[in-house]
Amino acid sequence: MDVLVFIGLTIALVLGLIGFFGRCRACGSWAHAFNPGHTADIPDGKAYIVCKRCGDRQHKGEVSSDGSVVWMSGGSGQFHEDGSYTGDSGTFADGGGDGGGAGGE
Repeated sequence: MDVLVFIGLTIALVLGLIGFFGRCRACGSWAHAFNPGHTADIPDGKAYIVCKRCGDRQHKGEVSSDGSVVWMSGGSGQFHEDGSYTGDSGTFADGGGDGGGAGGE
């Protein structure tokens, strides 16, 4: 039983640290660390991470005219014509993705 308590406390500590250090700088929302929004200003070539609680935007990437984005942290993704965003799988900083493609088939 002590092992389960230790594991639970460790998980809570790690999630708390991620939430604290990834919180929104404008409103302090810890949920921002786990589920940020994405938006792009394609004419200006800028991609933003957006707080879903307060709407604060932070310039975090560059977007091309076709909607492909490269994040400053090294991730990438795609903004679609309807404004939705799909990130490449395996990247942490852009909020995850759709699980990748068909593997070249």
